Amino acid sequence: MDRRRLTLVRAGADAGFRRIGSGYLIAPRLVLTARHVVEEHPGAAWPRIDVRVGHPQDDTRRCTAHVCWTHSDGRDVALLLLDESVEAPGAVRWGHPVGNDPLPYDALGFPAATTSDGQYGVEHLRGELPVLGGGSGDQDRYVLDQGPAPEADSRSGGRAWAGASGSAVFCRDHLVGVVIHDDEAFRNRRLHACPARSFVDDPGFADVLERHGDGRPRLSQVGTDLERYLRAARLAATEHPYPGVVPGTMPPLSHIYVRQQVVSRNSPAEESAGNAGLMASGLLPASPPQPADEVLTGDGACLVVGGPGGGKSSLLRTRLTHGATRWLDGTADPGPAPVLVPAAALVGAPLSRALAGTVNAQLHRYGLTSPLPDTFFEDRPAPGHGWLVLVDGLDEITSVSGREDVLRTVAHAGDQYAFVVATRPVREAEQGILDPQVPRYELEPFRTDELEHVATGWFRALDVTEPEQTAQKFLRTLHAMGLIDLARVPLTMSMLCQLHANAPTEPLPRGRGAIYRGFVDLLRERQYAAGAVEQARAALRQYGSDAEAGAERTVQNLRPILADLAHRLLFAVEHEGRPALDAVQDHECAERPAAVPERRWREFLESVLCGTGLLTRRSDDLVFTHQTFLEYFAARHAVGDEKRLRVVFRETFLRSARPRRPFGKRWAPPDHDPFGGFLLDITPDDHPLKTEFLTLITSGRAGLAGHEFLVKQARSGTSLPEGVIKDSVKLIGGLSRDRSLDGFARLRLIAVVSNIDTTLETEALRELAADPTADNYARTVAAITLGGLAPGEPTRFLGDLAEDAPGGATPPSRLGAALALTELDMAAGLRQLHELARDSGVLLPERMRAAIVLRMLDGQSGQAELLRALADDTTLPVGHRITVGWLLHDADHDTATALHEKIARDPATQAAQRVEAARSLSGIDPRRARTVLGELVDDTTLGRRHRRQAAELLSRTRDSKPD
Repeated sequence: MDRRRLTLVRAGADAGFRRIGSGYLIAPRLVLTARHVVEEHPGAAWPRIDVRVGHPQDDTRRCTAHVCWTHSDGRDVALLLLDESVEAPGAVRWGHPVGNDPLPYDALGFPAATTSDGQYGVEHLRGELPVLGGGSGDQDRYVLDQGPAPEADSRSGGRAWAGASGSAVFCRDHLVGVVIHDDEAFRNRRLHACPARSFVDDPGFADVLERHGDGRPRLSQVGTDLERYLRAARLAATEHPYPGVVPGTMPPLSHIYVRQQVVSRNSPAEESAGNAGLMASGLLPASPPQPADEVLTGDGACLVVGGPGGGKSSLLRTRLTHGATRWLDGTADPGPAPVLVPAAALVGAPLSRALAGTVNAQLHRYGLTSPLPDTFFEDRPAPGHGWLVLVDGLDEITSVSGREDVLRTVAHAGDQYAFVVATRPVREAEQGILDPQVPRYELEPFRTDELEHVATGWFRALDVTEPEQTAQKFLRTLHAMGLIDLARVPLTMSMLCQLHANAPTEPLPRGRGAIYRGFVDLLRERQYAAGAVEQARAALRQYGSDAEAGAERTVQNLRPILADLAHRLLFAVEHEGRPALDAVQDHECAERPAAVPERRWREFLESVLCGTGLLTRRSDDLVFTHQTFLEYFAARHAVGDEKRLRVVFRETFLRSARPRRPFGKRWAPPDHDPFGGFLLDITPDDHPLKTEFLTLITSGRAGLAGHEFLVKQARSGTSLPEGVIKDSVKLIGGLSRDRSLDGFARLRLIAVVSNIDTTLETEALRELAADPTADNYARTVAAITLGGLAPGEPTRFLGDLAEDAPGGATPPSRLGAALALTELDMAAGLRQLHELARDSGVLLPERMRAAIVLRMLDGQSGQAELLRALADDTTLPVGHRITVGWLLHDADHDTATALHEKIARDPATQAAQRVEAARSLSGIDPRRARTVLGELVDDTTLGRRHRRQAAELLSRTRDSKPD
């Protein structure tokens, strides 16, 4: 309902207006109203009709109008055509209430009861529309239980609702009817409305909207289980998934959200091979970032991998909002209907039942007051449309078997389901449970140039004075403190913004652990300031002083209680399957006082725990609002006790790996990340265990994995002694130039120091790209990577690799280098491909690949002579020759068709390849293909399946256009 479309309708003759009513602008020149308002008597409109469009408190437009449509069956509705256009943004959506439950409705009108000094005021009509009320035929109308309802008095001539006729009635943003009269049987305090379903299908109504509106109206059902679910889900998804200290509520996610980017983890060469069948499997440039909303379309299943706090939940919530809005707006092709579910909810439960249970538990406080049936997600939401299941937090399932169970559910669900699975890197996602063809994407962090926009949004939401200028100053501080890489992580950025807004004159904390510590303290301050703790304690005073003392003990020890709970959850210590509150009550500081009933004590615990902002209720249990908070508190639990710290630290960092000696070269980094980083950060620098660990790492005894771990931790914001990182980077830099190592090891070493020392990285890449003793594949990768640091240089290196020099690159490497060169210098790359394709000293398969790539990149330049030679080479695989024939048909049609016919008729060729040759021929020469296919259908030496395939192809070829 849009107040700018509200219309006051006055009708009469030259002597004056005789009728006053309401209306609604449904198109720039069309007003919907009640018929009796604009007709002097049935079938005869008043000669003078005047309208005023807009709410009286806003700008209004006055126009004259005439009746352009009335219902053929005498329904009390009419359309007015304005003499001039009145623009209003958006479009009207038409609805049809269904189901059994009453629906809230809204309308705006000008009832006589609002009249004062001859001026009509606006009344916001509101109440409930009983969907099952009304009747049929002439009694097919909606009953509007209006409240509050005015009493008739002398001012309104005994008809308080006079003037409200024609008001458009809305249920959940859909126009569902038009007010036509009040109900005398109920003392005129109840209204009736003509349903939209009774007139939008009228041919005359539809024709008028096609000429003057947005096209033929389309009715959407309002009040279905699907519509109820989508509205509740969209409302829940607007909340920001990260904890916050904004007074009142967190800002809507849309106010902070930045359009996220993903990078395909599939090899571009593999993608190309799906089209050409034969493209080289060597190096191609990495795929560029793509907007996530253009990739996660709900076609099948896909995996989205991101780091801790990288915005995976925000991405899924935004995808849910977008998908639900398309359905609720009545989009012609809305795509799959989205449903968001934590991965843990799918463990050990049938998919449809798990989805319904999760939705019912999570959305009841967002308007889903009546639960969905267990079978709701079994069937498609609509014919031709499926469900898009957005699975969040696969990595948060602690057991390997649990993660595998979820992935098997994804792999074997029915075709009515598509999936987007968001997770940190987990081994199970790469171990063959999902089909290798399932797309994998890396979620990109914020770009540096996006940080100012993000900060401005936060500061505006936090009511900071001059948010734009504050954001600019804040970004300068981040640069000066070396916190830019940390700020690119969405969760960390949200905490930094809130910390700065709370204490703008205080320095920002350095390092990830300090940021989390400061933010947890801020949440604690917020909890006390809001009075949540005092309210929880007050609820127990009736049970006596022991109860108050127990409550106080719990409140004062919330941090160790949270730390103990986090340790149990992360490592499944005596916790598997137990509710979180049971684990909390195991802590000595959360024991229930004897006088307090169990239910009241659990209510108290849940209240103070959720009041911290660090835990929330999900389905039927309490969970940490973000996995990284669980890991942070688990690290605090370890550091809080010296004996425990020694055990956990040694198990995490100093454990033996095969061969069985501390810090063998097969040392493995910690399994739980970023728990290991928090543990390393929080442990004091002078602690003997930390000193021992860092000394062994920098000595090289942990191998490359140790240096990789340290540098990764530094880039993630773990506070480490400055000398440790410098020593590691120096050592790695020297190793990356060691020619005794193979090229792949050197690339791995260079990757470790990227973004830590770009000067060292650039020099090492330049040396590797130019090193003739190194593997040519690694040299090509080095040259391409160098392009991002020193534009222009890779062209020279790739050109050298693509040339055939004595002792130079092997043909596959030459091809890979030439392909990469085309990305930087198309002319130079094509020249190298031409030379490779013509080189008689190169094996024909490589020459063929070069020719195919030339055809794909440069049209006809693939050289007919070369392609003919390849087509005639019987040593090549048959599939390759079919592809060559297809590429050749534009340049030499006769040779191409003859090749296909020869392969299709060759009894020594495999049946599938004979059929494939005929299939390819049908696209080149349908007439000759029909002859060959007829022969294959009659060939009894072929199996039944292949003869059937030939028959189907023959049928399609006959149905195609004449030659």
